[in-house]
Amino acid sequence: MNSFKRSLHNILENPESKTGRLVNSCLILLIIVSIFFFIIETTEWGHQYIEYFHYFDFFVITIFALEYFARLYIAPNKRQYVFSFLSIVDLLVIASFYISLTNFTFLRSLRFFKILQLLKIFRYSDTLAAFFKSFPNYQNEFKIFGVTFGISLVISSCGMYYLEHGVNPNIQTIPDAIWWAVVTIATIGYGDIVPVTWAGKILGGFMMFFGLGVIAIFTAIITKMFIDHFFGKKNHTCYYCHFPRHDFDAKFCKNCGNELDQRLG
Repeated sequence: MNSFKRSLHNILENPESKTGRLVNSCLILLIIVSIFFFIIETTEWGHQYIEYFHYFDFFVITIFALEYFARLYIAPNKRQYVFSFLSIVDLLVIASFYISLTNFTFLRSLRFFKILQLLKIFRYSDTLAAFFKSFPNYQNEFKIFGVTFGISLVISSCGMYYLEHGVNPNIQTIPDAIWWAVVTIATIGYGDIVPVTWAGKILGGFMMFFGLGVIAIFTAIITKMFIDHFFGKKNHTCYYCHFPRHDFDAKFCKNCGNELDQRLG
């Protein structure tokens, strides 16, 4: 690796370095300001300065485009980098700006991809990135939640359809009932679709209480992830037996007893 590529790698891929922290902080600031302008330009006041907002957009997208090609340049496996999640997000953000310049109304509507800039913050914040990467460690918990939510959604929506179809003008199809089930299980209750039969009301009341349990499961999973990541376990692989997770203050592997290398935590 030549000196230029090594310096570029230190700036973009080493958030612990002074330059890396500064660059990441500046890019996060650009994202926040860009999203703020994106929101403001839809207001009456913002329409007066929309031309300046677009100039700022061009500046930000230029920075992001340079960053994208710089990361591609230093990537050891360029194909893997191009098809990585964050790389695809980068491309969508960059493309959203140029698409918005076209005369096709449909394509211009894709400018909403600009808000994906918020996902780029995961790249620049090592804390958020580490938390995001911990999701695969909770696959079983999310499977339990997904199966529970999916089964309850199908049963409640199909049940509501057959109880209310032909009586309730707001439930003409099962997708209508699915929307009602999602709103009810989530305990939101918009009120746009409500049961009108006694049987439908009984089912609705049951799903309201069941929804509290479903939401509690999801809340518990996120809480467990947060506590484990910041106050409990960490992805610290033992050099000897490769056991992956230990307490933050662990000095010895709980599986084989060998001393852990704290620099790898």
